[in-house]
Amino acid sequence: MDNQLPKPFIITLAVLQAIALTLLYSSIENNIWPATNPVWLISLITFSMSFPLLVLMSVNKSNIKSALILILPFSLLLSLLGAYVGFQQEPQEYVSNGDLTSVFIFTVLIAGFKGLMYIQQFGSSVSISYSSLFKLSWRNFIIFAECWLFVLIFWGILNLGAALFDILDINFFSELLRNEWFWIPTLTLAFAFASVIFRKLLNVEDNIAFLLQTLIKFLLPVLSVISLSFLATLPFTGLSKLWETGSGSLLVMWLQVLTLFFVNTVYKDESSVRPYHLILHRLVFISVALLPVYSVISAYGIYQRIEQHGLTVDRCWGILIWFLLACFSFSYLVGIIAKRDNWLEPLSKINIVMGWVVLVSMLAVNSPLLNFQSLSAQSQIGRLDDGKVTIEEFDYYYFEHSLGRQGYLAMQLLKQKIKTSHPEQYTTIDRMYANDEFTSTQMGTVDDFIKQSTFWPSRDLIPQDLIEMAFSEYYSHGRNSLKESSFYFIGIDLNKDDELEFILINERNDYTSAYFWSLDSGVWVSRYINVENPEHVKLLKTIIDNDEIFIVEPEYSDLKIGDVYFEMSR
Repeated sequence: MDNQLPKPFIITLAVLQAIALTLLYSSIENNIWPATNPVWLISLITFSMSFPLLVLMSVNKSNIKSALILILPFSLLLSLLGAYVGFQQEPQEYVSNGDLTSVFIFTVLIAGFKGLMYIQQFGSSVSISYSSLFKLSWRNFIIFAECWLFVLIFWGILNLGAALFDILDINFFSELLRNEWFWIPTLTLAFAFASVIFRKLLNVEDNIAFLLQTLIKFLLPVLSVISLSFLATLPFTGLSKLWETGSGSLLVMWLQVLTLFFVNTVYKDESSVRPYHLILHRLVFISVALLPVYSVISAYGIYQRIEQHGLTVDRCWGILIWFLLACFSFSYLVGIIAKRDNWLEPLSKINIVMGWVVLVSMLAVNSPLLNFQSLSAQSQIGRLDDGKVTIEEFDYYYFEHSLGRQGYLAMQLLKQKIKTSHPEQYTTIDRMYANDEFTSTQMGTVDDFIKQSTFWPSRDLIPQDLIEMAFSEYYSHGRNSLKESSFYFIGIDLNKDDELEFILINERNDYTSAYFWSLDSGVWVSRYINVENPEHVKLLKTIIDNDEIFIVEPEYSDLKIGDVYFEMSR
């Protein structure tokens, strides 16, 4: 008997999801609300994706009420976390935080995967056990992968059709196939249709899972031998070579992850069932018992990096992953000590509890409870305040590129603190968060350009038409933000003919460029000047204001052979 939801209900749900996703996509394309407000945008996208997907993957006629009671608040919780992640994109004119959005998508997928198992378990009459959760997890993963594979193939066919209609110059069909009001609803319905089909083929999913588990059963002893061999040689080689790789802790934790995953895949049944001969069973037994050693090694490596360089987002993730792996490893060790060969008895309870811990952790990292960007910003600023790093050595760009809103807020506070004491670092921060208020359709004015410029020896000696020409050329190269640069107009007699030559310097955080300007038939033309800045000076204004401008005679004169000119570099 078919226990799935009626097809009209599934179609209605898919249509409503398609309308919501199409409207959200259209708002992004046209840059209108909610796309202009990341708090609303990410939360609405999260709910529009999570709620229908969880319903399609878990609800049937017998559990519809109990499942919806769990799915709705869980989806709303995910949406609330999405709103918080969206808030970390503010203020949009200064903050680019795409990495956090990517992390949110990844962690929500894990949380949704774990949550789906518990929703399905609570909605059934079967008591919670690791074996039942294990079976559900493999089924859900395979069904989800099959549905997306079907959607990707379907999407490829649509694009193939659009390309063929382009060849035939039948624009109506090609434009229709590429229109979001067609392909988004079509793909959404395709996913719903695929979920209905694949949820009826549980035997197929179970056979695929059995095939994959059989392969893992063969790989686990191999992994155990590698793990034990590595530990056996470690006392003779030491840890120095491991740390020289720059990713020693990561490699060790990967070994733990694979071992734990393989062990839980192979030993999924009752504790009395042993899938290996006694010798292989003992080999796996020993490798699992020694997993805490890897936790100690990786903890030492992470501690060293934090002690040397403070917290970063990557290191915060390292701590969290280390904590989860250590909980698994030490819990298994306690079970082995207590039960010896019967160590599989507590395995089910440990995995169920740790499943909840993983679920809560994936939710917490998208909340104020575990905001890794905030923790990293506080750690790095604390190192600066404690004198562990100087103001000149401080990594300002990490705050801009990796810490989003938290980095922006921290830099604004630091900027005000060092405004008078460290003008070069103040300017560096100011340029980092330049507001692109002038675009190609609304350029800044010459007056704005002049305000952003320093003139030496004085403004009156720099021709106005030169300033206007330099301003025009600056925008012709597609550079739209004046605030990202400091401009310096230098008027100086370079060839001792009692006439001023003019140099324009464009100073940015990432580079400094300079151009020599001269009149050619009454028109200002520029020539690029090679710049050497070995000390990485990022604020010439202080030097220019002190009149520290000199003419340096070339070490070698240029060479001319007939009409061929050879310019010598210093």
